[in-house]
Amino acid sequence: MTSPTAEKVTLYNDENAVPERCEKLGEVTAAVCANTTPCPAEVMRKNIREKAFIDYSADAVWLYNTTLSGTEVVGYGIAYSCN
Repeated sequence: MTSPTAEKVTLYNDENAVPERCEKLGEVTAAVCANTTPCPAEVMRKNIREKAFIDYSADAVWLYNTTLSGTEVVGYGIAYSCN
């Protein structure tokens, strides 16, 4: 289940999909234990959307990399303002 905060942020997996009118705000990262249920990658995606909103009041984030680091799934993104 996605939180109301995360629902305010659109997640893009491709930088070319981010609308041209959007302004880059800064980098965001989110890490989740690889043993998280449900799927850790889905939880990380929700968390990175929430972090972009909380840290930057962003309404979009481009998730440019996901890695497995030890026991964590880590996502790296760029927060955007598209309004």
